[in-house]
Amino acid sequence: MNRVSEDSLRKYEYTLASELFGGRKTYTEKGLLTSKYISGKFQSNCLKAPFWKSYAQIIPIQPTPLHHLSPGLDEKISNNLNNVSSGNFVAQNIIGILQGRNAKKTHLVITAHHDHMGLSEEGVLYGADDNGSGISALIEVSRVLSEAAKRGIRTKRTIVFVSTDAEENNLVGSDYYVNNPVIPISNTYCSINCDMIGRVDSLHSVSSNLRNYIYCIFKDSTNRIFTNPILNNLNEIYTQLELDERYNIDNGSYRVSNLIKRSDHYSFIRKGIPSIWFFSGFHDDYHQTTDTPDKICYAELKKRIQFVLALVWYLANN
Repeated sequence: MNRVSEDSLRKYEYTLASELFGGRKTYTEKGLLTSKYISGKFQSNCLKAPFWKSYAQIIPIQPTPLHHLSPGLDEKISNNLNNVSSGNFVAQNIIGILQGRNAKKTHLVITAHHDHMGLSEEGVLYGADDNGSGISALIEVSRVLSEAAKRGIRTKRTIVFVSTDAEENNLVGSDYYVNNPVIPISNTYCSINCDMIGRVDSLHSVSSNLRNYIYCIFKDSTNRIFTNPILNNLNEIYTQLELDERYNIDNGSYRVSNLIKRSDHYSFIRKGIPSIWFFSGFHDDYHQTTDTPDKICYAELKKRIQFVLALVWYLANN
């Protein structure tokens, strides 16, 4: 856990949320630049490329079949995709595999989306928290675990790292992945999603004593992978965070208070896969030009990633 580096997290954030990457909008040159950057990190971390030396899973302009999230969303997604030029730019998930010691065991999937909103009339929508923070977690966890594997410390289960595209387009990237997985979806043990884990929200900012938290939003029909006893035990041993479950509800609505359907883990939940989303809450810079890397709470981000790492290690060896 001590190998999680705050300096590395700063480098990822200041790169992804920079002018060069221009808001990382899907179907743009900046979107492709983002994909290349993450592919390079996966290669440096010695993850296996699943597509003949390539980490990129190309998402067709009109993915078939599209398994939409609710009635009425199909038209919105189709309009988004139909408005895209069929020219030079594509959406693509970036996928890397860390092989486990036992190929017969089901595998873990870790996700975070790398796309953001691009430009607005006010300027670049940098997306440092949304979701530079989650991608930083994905890269850093893959780095730490791959370095351990080089030293002969390898998990039993295979771990698939999926950096999704077009999350801001109604979860198109993760929806495409679960219908076109690199390992059969029936062989998936669980999924872990990191989306916006780099800030402290207004519910926790009044005191420094309240900053030490993470929201846990999960659904597990098996009641044996993501449970309060498992999460609390790991947390007590390793990180001593406040595991806040106030958003962990599923009442069928799309209100802010019901976040279970608001990020890439939901595509896996719809396939019956036990899934958890780590989230640090909303803030005034959400989808604004002011979501910049200088506002990331790096000490808290590091500790949250350490908890993700502890959970991944536990589940990958369970």
